Amino acid sequence: MLRNVKISFHNMAHSEPMESHTLQKLEKISEFLKNEENLTPLFAEFWLKSNKQHPHHEAEFHLRTPRFDLHAHDAGTDMYIVIDNTIDKMIALIKKEKEMQRDRNRRAETEKKKFNS
Repeated sequence: MLRNVKISFHNMAHSEPMESHTLQKLEKISEFLKNEENLTPLFAEFWLKSNKQHPHHEAEFHLRTPRFDLHAHDAGTDMYIVIDNTIDKMIALIKKEKEMQRDRNRRAETEKKKFNS
């Protein structure tokens, strides 16, 4: 599980069920970051924003690890769906970033091998 998690509520009262739902969904993220947890503490910040003038809610998620710094957000009318979509977007970003790092490492190894040959 992510250790340094901050959940902020903007323009809305603190909601224990919404916070527990967010923490439960964040467990998906920790599965992808098992190797990262051993390096340094991870930092995750989650903002839940409500608009008082119209029923349009936002969620923003900022994740910092030793290897990458990612940001995902979503907006919609149902806050629980917005939270789920934001987590799903972050998972996609993590997968993409890990794949790009893997490709960079493979490319570096092949160029190194060519140079040494």
